[in-house]
Amino acid sequence: MKTIIQSSDLGKRTWSIAWALPLFLFLILFNSWTLVSVFFFLSLGSLIEYGRLIYEKEERAFLSWFSLISLFLLYISLLDIDYKVILFAGYILFLVLIGWRIKTPQRIVEPVAFCLLGFLYCSLFPFFWVKMGMDYNRTNIVLFALPVWINDIFAYLIGKKWGKHKIVPQISPGKSWEGFLGGVGAATLMGLIFVIPSIAFSPLQGLLAGFSIALVSFGGDVWESALKRKAGVKDSGDFLPGHGGILDRFDSFFLAGPLVYLLRLSWGR
Repeated sequence: MKTIIQSSDLGKRTWSIAWALPLFLFLILFNSWTLVSVFFFLSLGSLIEYGRLIYEKEERAFLSWFSLISLFLLYISLLDIDYKVILFAGYILFLVLIGWRIKTPQRIVEPVAFCLLGFLYCSLFPFFWVKMGMDYNRTNIVLFALPVWINDIFAYLIGKKWGKHKIVPQISPGKSWEGFLGGVGAATLMGLIFVIPSIAFSPLQGLLAGFSIALVSFGGDVWESALKRKAGVKDSGDFLPGHGGILDRFDSFFLAGPLVYLLRLSWGR
């Protein structure tokens, strides 16, 4: 019975990726508008999932609106709008967030801190993927996403086959040192793809980029597992059958956003 269930789950995961991945790639490569729309949707959906994991029911309405307005301000920065207006609006929004809980000082720290952390994780970090697509060629998003995906795939496959020594069993029992090393090794080698002329990393820079992306991706995976452990749920949502929610699928991808943009900015041509 267990084998049948695992096979069924693997079939769902494979079918979901078979249609979702080509659609995702098409939309981010088609033009700038579809690129922005995809990441805005992913950020908004992940903020909703994050709210369900973290916030109390009575806090969700206000914090959902705060997250939506913050996300909107972040994305209109791509337009030709005076940045001082956006900074001022963001400052006012932060003061509103503080004022929201000022009457209950015993409960001011956690909601405000988790809200700001959610904005960083679900909105600002993935926004760097958009910036890279706007500042450079949109194909750069796919190229820099490859080590993230390869790390996830090899960590999962090798961990399933040979994983015996657990890394953080109290947070994520499925993660093993064998899977971690397999994923990091594969992602490090995949970093050699960055030596192509359009990016022009040296071979050493490519290997270092793949290695660092894998490490950050692992951190994003563990962080999201910790959020689910805190909430007492298996998945953050049901966005993709067999894969769970948006955060389940894009946890590593989101956290790697600032890193890949800085690598492209610092070492690329």
